[in-house]
Amino acid sequence: MNTINFSDIFKNNFLDNFNNSISLSSVITTMATALLFALIVFFVYKLTCDNVMYSKKFNVTMSLMTLVTAAVVMSMQANVVVSLGMVGALSIVRFRTAIKEPKDLLFLFWSISNGIIIGAGVYSIVFILAIVLTIGLLLFEKLPGNKIPYLLVVSLKDLKSEEEVEKILKENKIKNRVKSKNISNNSVDVIYELSNKKINKLLDEINSKEGTLSLNLITQDGECQF
Repeated sequence: MNTINFSDIFKNNFLDNFNNSISLSSVITTMATALLFALIVFFVYKLTCDNVMYSKKFNVTMSLMTLVTAAVVMSMQANVVVSLGMVGALSIVRFRTAIKEPKDLLFLFWSISNGIIIGAGVYSIVFILAIVLTIGLLLFEKLPGNKIPYLLVVSLKDLKSEEEVEKILKENKIKNRVKSKNISNNSVDVIYELSNKKINKLLDEINSKEGTLSLNLITQDGECQF
């Protein structure tokens, strides 16, 4: 059985797989295609972004990763030294920036994948991926979810007043959950997670009770867990 030595990878038949030069027209075509799909990622992210704060800087940086990755892949195909150097460099690089939103990870991976596929010259795959992923994101955004955009902070005189508030919630058939409760000698502070149904009527009814000291309504982004 033949064995392969480390020196075998540097034989002529291995080095022949690398092009020593890349034509200018090929570079321009690849970079133009990468820029086009970077713009697609940019606008799709902006259209489907539901984060509390939209960051244009993050979107631009993420989208332009397509161009950088495409350039790296082209260089690795052209030169064996660059190829081995990139493998070593990327194996020790660590990106420690925390990604808070799970959807941002999808777009980051999409942008990098675009660069790899475009750099390899397989344009049909990146085109189909863009269409399918865009349609999928728009469809999943339209799927109904149990959104709860309100946090109701209620300050009450005593625990008996809390029972009255819970009775009102039950009578109005509003889904709720107690997020926190703070009991002191002078008051009881409760934070409820609420749906958005009949919210104005609910506030009037709770505020009319004698045991209610104050009400604070806070809007939040998220979905219910019940």
